[in-house]
Amino acid sequence: MFGFRYFKSRPTDYVVLFRGGRPRRQALGLSGLVFTPTTIAAAVPIDARHEIFAVEALTADYQTLTIQGLLTYRVGDAVLASARQDFSINLFTGKHTGEPMKQIVERLRAIVQTACREALVRSTLDAALNKADELSQTIMATIAADKKLSADGIAVDRVLVLSVKPAPEIRKALEATLREQLLRQADAAVFERRRAALNDEHDIKLRDEKNKREITEKELANQQALEIERKKLADARAVTSRAEAEAEAVALRERLKPWAEIAPQTISAMAIKDWANRNEGLSSLALGGDALDRLADALAVKKG
Repeated sequence: MFGFRYFKSRPTDYVVLFRGGRPRRQALGLSGLVFTPTTIAAAVPIDARHEIFAVEALTADYQTLTIQGLLTYRVGDAVLASARQDFSINLFTGKHTGEPMKQIVERLRAIVQTACREALVRSTLDAALNKADELSQTIMATIAADKKLSADGIAVDRVLVLSVKPAPEIRKALEATLREQLLRQADAAVFERRRAALNDEHDIKLRDEKNKREITEKELANQQALEIERKKLADARAVTSRAEAEAEAVALRERLKPWAEIAPQTISAMAIKDWANRNEGLSSLALGGDALDRLADALAVKKG
C-alpha cells in the first residue's frame, strides 16, 4: 500500500537495507515496513553450510584419483561480504536475485581442487591412497592461507576427506594384488600353524622320551642301590654266620678238651658203665671190629 511492504527475513539472514546507496538499517533477522520503490535489501546467510565435493587429481606415477569430501563453510562477516558480493534480494519474494552462495561454493571447490592436485602431484598411488587425513589438513592450510577469502568475509570451519579412490581398472588391479597378498598370507599362516603343530608334537615326543629315560635311569639307580644293600646284607649275614660257627667251634673244642685228656679205654668203660646204669633192659649188644680190637688190646695189657 502506497509502496510500503512488510518485510520479514529468516533468523539466520543478516539483512542490510540500502537507501540512496547507503546502508540505513541492518540486523540479524530484520523485519518491518520498507518503502520498496527506494529500498534495496541484501540478505547474507550466516548459518553454517555443508557441501560435498569431488576432485580428480593426478599422482606422481600418472594415476588418476578421485577425492571425495565434505566442506563446512559460512559467512563470517556479513557486512563485509555484502559489500564485496551481490546478496541483493527481491523484497516481494525474499529470494536472491543472483546466486551468491553458489559462487562461494564454486570458489571454495576451486581452492580445494588446487590444493588436492598440488598435494598429490608429489605422491605415488600407494602413498596417496593413505593420505586422507593429510589431505584434509593440506586443504585447510591452503584455505587459511587464502587472504582473499577472509577479506570477503568467508570462513571455512572444517574440511573432511571422506575417500580417496583410484580409477575402476586400477582399483580392480589393486584389489587383485591385495587379494593375492592376503591369500599368500593365509597360506603362510596355515603353513606356520602346521609347522608350529609339528614342532609342538616333536617337543612333546622329546619330553616323553626324556621322561621315560629319566624314569628308567631312576629305576636302574634304585635297583643298583637295592642290589648294593642286598650285598651288604648278605655280607653282614655271612660275617655273622662265620662268627657264630667260629664261636660254636671254640665252644665245642672247650667242651671236648677234658675228654682229650682221658684215655680211650676209660671213656669206653665210662660209656658202658653209663649204659649199664640205665633202667633199660639189655637185649642185645653189637660191637664192631674196631671196638673188639681195642677191647682185646686192653685185656692183653691188663693181663701182662
